[in-house]
Amino acid sequence: MTPELDLDGPAAPPRSNGELSFEHPWQGRLFATTMAACDADLIDYADFRDRLIAGIAERDRREPEAGDYWSAWQDALEALMLDIGLVEPGEIDRQAIEFSQHH
Repeated sequence: MTPELDLDGPAAPPRSNGELSFEHPWQGRLFATTMAACDADLIDYADFRDRLIAGIAERDRREPEAGDYWSAWQDALEALMLDIGLVEPGEIDRQAIEFSQHH
């Protein structure tokens, strides 16, 4: 089952006219990947959400002007996937390098 997204607060995804808002294609793909992982019970959305909120708070403490919600989302997802053993250390970086070499 797809998790219920926050409508306000730090975990709430950006919206425009009530619809999710993505500035770049990678953000939409990241969101879809996260929701698919939740639907497949590969990750727990509540755990992901907690990590996202903590990551946003830490980023805001260090760099108040950073404001990149989707980068914080990516960091939270990657950390969760590593912590639960869904990916091996270094695998995300290896895949990113391989992808960049072919696109």
